[in-house]
Amino acid sequence: MVEQDTPLDSRTILSTRVHCANYETGLRRVIELARGERPAAVSACNTHLVSLARNDVRFHRVMQRFDLIVPDGFPLVWSLNAAGAGLQDRVYGPYFMRHVLANTPAPWKHFFFGGTPECLERLVAAAKEIQPDIDIADVLSPPFRQWTEHDEQEFARRIRESGADFIWVALGGERQERWIVQNLHRHSRGVFFGIGDAFELLGGGRAFAPEWMQKNGLTWLYRLVQEPRRLWARYFKYNSLFLYFTARDKVFGLPERWSGKPRTALPSVAFLGSRGVPARYSGFEVVVEQLGARLAEKGHAVTVYNRFPRFQAPTKIYRGMVTITLPTIPTKTLDTIAHTFISAIHAIFHRYDIIYLCGVGNAIIGGILRAAGMTVIINVDGADFRRQKWGSFARMWLRMSERWATMLADAIIADNHEIVYRYEREYKTRPLYLSYGCIIRDQPVKCGELEHWKLEPRKYLLFVSRLTPENEADLLLRAYARTNVDIPLVICGGANYEQSHLEYLKSLASDRVIFTGARYGDSYLELSQNALFFVMPASIEATRLVLLDQMGMGAAILYKDCLATREVVGDAAEPFDAEDAEASLAARITYLTEHPAYCAELGRKAMTRAKETFDWNHVVDEYERLFEELGVAATKPAPAA
Repeated sequence: MVEQDTPLDSRTILSTRVHCANYETGLRRVIELARGERPAAVSACNTHLVSLARNDVRFHRVMQRFDLIVPDGFPLVWSLNAAGAGLQDRVYGPYFMRHVLANTPAPWKHFFFGGTPECLERLVAAAKEIQPDIDIADVLSPPFRQWTEHDEQEFARRIRESGADFIWVALGGERQERWIVQNLHRHSRGVFFGIGDAFELLGGGRAFAPEWMQKNGLTWLYRLVQEPRRLWARYFKYNSLFLYFTARDKVFGLPERWSGKPRTALPSVAFLGSRGVPARYSGFEVVVEQLGARLAEKGHAVTVYNRFPRFQAPTKIYRGMVTITLPTIPTKTLDTIAHTFISAIHAIFHRYDIIYLCGVGNAIIGGILRAAGMTVIINVDGADFRRQKWGSFARMWLRMSERWATMLADAIIADNHEIVYRYEREYKTRPLYLSYGCIIRDQPVKCGELEHWKLEPRKYLLFVSRLTPENEADLLLRAYARTNVDIPLVICGGANYEQSHLEYLKSLASDRVIFTGARYGDSYLELSQNALFFVMPASIEATRLVLLDQMGMGAAILYKDCLATREVVGDAAEPFDAEDAEASLAARITYLTEHPAYCAELGRKAMTRAKETFDWNHVVDEYERLFEELGVAATKPAPAA
């Protein structure tokens, strides 16, 4: 029998509590945990895990759930010893597993979870050599695919029915730690070990590093030589993060959200990367105004950075948000990135809790802000690098920025599931899906806009967007020219840096086409509420705010069929075929023009869907849940006794 030991001492490395354990004290502790009346978790922790926990507060919370974290890796031993631990050796995961197996014969029971069937077969044979009296209750090689809830329930059933005391989990990377914490609630007992590549090493599927390399902290180099293509990026990233955070926290201390100290105030939020408020330009400005104003109403200190001189708020406090107007370099390529950089320098000195960055092109600046200790959320929008308005360098920058966002942001926001799926597919990162709200405007607006353009209600078609190539107003103009409809087409939007494209559009237009320029406020509302239907000829991988706007006004909508737009409108709008787009769009324009009752029905369905699906108050609640998940929400007071 192993005698009960006194509680293990621990030290904090970066943000993770690591126990000052050796093989013997670790063994004693896991046996104590196995005798307990609840499930427990043990991790053989290395620089990868502590760096990830310091870089990602959500994984930090995963590691906080572990009952025993042993130092698997000499950099952790050196860090512990620098804090007075006095350790002689690391607790190398495979050796620790071997030590526990050797000292827990029957009636202790073991369960091996992970690896291929061949790997498990070799491991079982090796375990019986290590401890001839071992009781291996069961083994399970999980399927190599994304697991469903049914799969998870079946895994848990197998483990429970085995009666195992020790459940050894080898899923690789940090996946095993996440899986253990996510599934502990399914069990009433048992010690779950995150044990990395121990199955392959103990089973003989891969060789151990030479002893001299292990003793000198060079096991990582031995593995890198074996598998350079798979491991170099991971080692470079997490070893670099370990060195960076060690130095940073030595100078500046651990940021508050990793310290575990309760917060008493709601987090402050600063919006960077948009043109500012009031919203007068594009979708991001609408998001900033609607989200920021509602956060301010709930008590958050909200700041919005506006661009001088064209985007100045009428007052320094607009809808409860503080506006700060800073200069930029007013060119198409540099306007956003220059203003965001200047705003970031200002933000660093004001120490906001949360930075909300609009646009993936600003991702590199998010890294600067995170280095300064702020929590960074990036709304990546759609595949901006595909938009025709950008030159080759800008497209390359935007493409690289997508990858930087996955590495530098605390959270990535996607407004459409198509964006989520693409980031998962291309970057192995799952953004958080948070779409937008919709303002229901069912009260008629009259300001003289129709009279100004000599328009009659329900007797014109409407296009609203910036006049840039990717919004495909040219497709609409060519399709409209192929029809014989006798009602005008209204093109509402400005060109800004695309004056040559505007001239091209005008060259396609007949005298039935009216270019109004950009319209805001009541002028925009009156034009939108009275159109027979609204046309969106572009297929962009994002949720278009103008589309939600039109739904909220009960507009009939004609759109180019694509998954992203279909996700937003459901069956409450009329699609045209993207394959033969011009002919299909012309045919649908003719059909809808000849069936005004059907247009009215589509409008009613669109408003109903807007009310049921796109609620700004729900969006704000979801953001506050995200703040809590990121560790920057105010701590709720304990209920009164």
